[in-house]
Amino acid sequence: MVSISTVHQVKPCFSNHHSMEEERSRKMTVETDTSTTADAGKPRKASGISAGIFLISLGVLIFTGWWWPGIMIALGLAFGAELIFRGQTTRGIGTLVVFWGIALVVVVVQAVNVPWGIVAPLILIGLGIIVLVKAFYLRDG
Repeated sequence: MVSISTVHQVKPCFSNHHSMEEERSRKMTVETDTSTTADAGKPRKASGISAGIFLISLGVLIFTGWWWPGIMIALGLAFGAELIFRGQTTRGIGTLVVFWGIALVVVVVQAVNVPWGIVAPLILIGLGIIVLVKAFYLRDG
């Protein structure tokens, strides 16, 4: 958040009954912060929503016993929601897709009995490609 502030100099009125020390102490600098209170509360609100979603997700995981890959879905929901509520919708949806994609791959691999020695390197290679594409082609500014 960028805060723009202006500085006002308060000039003392010179009267004979005040000493120079008092006049110096009466000079003060007032800073006026022009950021809005809505912007200041947004990160805290997003973090609260994210924490609430994560706690609810953990409760569901305890009831169902579906820890893996359910924890990936819980993390994706929490991280994605926080980014979306901070106004970073594209990154939030991307986070949801990545975490849910990992959970989906895990479920499919378990269903078809593909060895992890083949799947794990492919997942890492795929994530590396995504990171490189984001670094070179999807730069901000």
